[in-house]
Amino acid sequence: MVTHQVEIERKYDVAGKKKPKLKLHKLEHFTVGDPVEHDMSATYYDTADLLLARSAVAVRRRTGGSDDGWHVKYEAGAVRGELHYEPLKTAPDRLPAALRKVLLGLTLGEDLQPVATVDTRRTLYPVLAEDGQYAELCLDAVSARDERAGVTREWTECEVELTRDDLTEKQAKAVFEAVETVLFAAGAEPSSSVAKIARALGQDGGDVVRVVSPEHAAVTSDDAADAASAGSAPGAGEPEGEQSPGKGSSKDKSSSKDKGSGRKKDKGSSKDKVSKGGKDTKNGKSSAGSGGGRAKGNDPASSSDTGDRGERTGADVLAEMISHLTSQLQRWDFAVRIEAEDSVHQMRVRSRALRSVLQASRGFVAEDVVADMEQRLKDLARVLGDARDQEVALERLDVLLDGQPAGVLSGAAKEELREAASHLGTGTGRAVRRELDSQDYLQLVRDLHALGRGEGFTEEAAALSDRKFAKAVLGAALNRVVVTASTTPPEPGAEVSLSEMAMDVGERIALPGKDALQTAAAFEVLHETRKAAKSARYVSEALGRAHAKAGKKRIRAAAVAKDYQDDLGVITDAAVMEEWLARAARSFQRTGKDRYAVGVLHGMELTELRNGMLEAAEILEDLVEDLRDELPSQD
Repeated sequence: MVTHQVEIERKYDVAGKKKPKLKLHKLEHFTVGDPVEHDMSATYYDTADLLLARSAVAVRRRTGGSDDGWHVKYEAGAVRGELHYEPLKTAPDRLPAALRKVLLGLTLGEDLQPVATVDTRRTLYPVLAEDGQYAELCLDAVSARDERAGVTREWTECEVELTRDDLTEKQAKAVFEAVETVLFAAGAEPSSSVAKIARALGQDGGDVVRVVSPEHAAVTSDDAADAASAGSAPGAGEPEGEQSPGKGSSKDKSSSKDKGSGRKKDKGSSKDKVSKGGKDTKNGKSSAGSGGGRAKGNDPASSSDTGDRGERTGADVLAEMISHLTSQLQRWDFAVRIEAEDSVHQMRVRSRALRSVLQASRGFVAEDVVADMEQRLKDLARVLGDARDQEVALERLDVLLDGQPAGVLSGAAKEELREAASHLGTGTGRAVRRELDSQDYLQLVRDLHALGRGEGFTEEAAALSDRKFAKAVLGAALNRVVVTASTTPPEPGAEVSLSEMAMDVGERIALPGKDALQTAAAFEVLHETRKAAKSARYVSEALGRAHAKAGKKRIRAAAVAKDYQDDLGVITDAAVMEEWLARAARSFQRTGKDRYAVGVLHGMELTELRNGMLEAAEILEDLVEDLRDELPSQD
């Protein structure tokens, strides 16, 4: 059996060897129950190259205490959580198959081996209020052995974790403040670490951690230092622009999405830390390109520090961009497997970002490698996109229903629609899981890692400086937006190749002076322009994370493209919702359900879609004009 919990906790360090004297009777507004002591031992597992640690995931087999079994501690977006797996009855120390499957996108099938053994003497104090227990205060005396380096370390730490998920923010804050007052009075400080495994491997801890065996052991092993330098100890995940919390809710943490609309907004950019790509043991087509070889200075953890290595080349920047996005793709793969909220969307974003970087980098990667990778990433995005379209429809349905005036739609009709929507993702969810478990997908990730090491790069990538490379690739991405938005509509009766979505739009709405095919072609231009604008945004963000400067004008132009992307997205989302409502109406007709509510909403979305298409030509003209105003005429 698997259980899933979201952690809401705070950790504290206690210096010295002695157990701190906690004056728990002085807790304000709370009391402390009788302490319970546990002796626990946990063996942590990882691959030879610490691939799990690099993805902020820790796997342990714990014995003793109240949660004996297999644990997976993780970060998904803004939420930290833990999965528990019961030990196999016949082989309690063997990883359950379900656990291996959850980790498959991170390990890529590599074996897990013990990397550390952590023994903990825990004293647990229940923190009580008048209406029951609110939290647990744990005082841990820890002895940890780094199995790879042969080093034993010791330290003492405290942890306060909420034990109820119905507490208000005010109640949660009161618990933490009351306990902290007592802990700080005893000499404790906020912890510099977020996971025992990080300290066991010598990745952090400072003066708090004592090396006790061997006597003069180095504080950090080479491998542990490498993982630490990548900023990838479990729990040390990085915030990203398009993230949202995992399954469940945390009252101690919050996140928000920027859903602004309009074309002229202040667009910031964040510089995130970059995770180092894992070891690749198997090269596919993407490693067979010409030139380049291994890119110099390809360690993403250090590539922004040019002082030690001289000027970076375009190959360095491209390798860093691909490595970072591949690591993020794997992190969101894990989030999808545990059904974390918004994870399908986030994984799709990373797959599209990788494809966007490759499209903009033509000439810097061997053509056969680019073509192969683009197609495979496109296939992955299509599977994820089907599931994401269903999520968009579900989200928009709630907005439409909530916006209806009282009395227009009955409660029963709304409930029927929501019930129909609740089954939307069943088939697409299974398709996503099949894709992520396939050998083709796992090989794609291996090949992306090989590409991130510079395999398949052309000599041109290494011949350019990082600045000239950044200007070239972002310029290419922005030029694609201009070309796509400027596409001339087909003449009446002309033969054109259009997507199924565009053809559906052409059949359902009529635009003045356009037949169904021309309407479909106009929507196709709009949809492709939105995707091109997204690509420019992804390239700009990837360059920013790699600390490669493409010039202020190009960066401003990318921000302009993003603003128009939002406007165009309103129209394409209406098309997605309209198509779903049309299918729902047909389903309701077959089953004899009331179609009035579906008809009302369908009519609204058709009107929204038609109005959007009437404005589309002007939006595209404005986009082209604004981009040309921003882009430099020459460098």
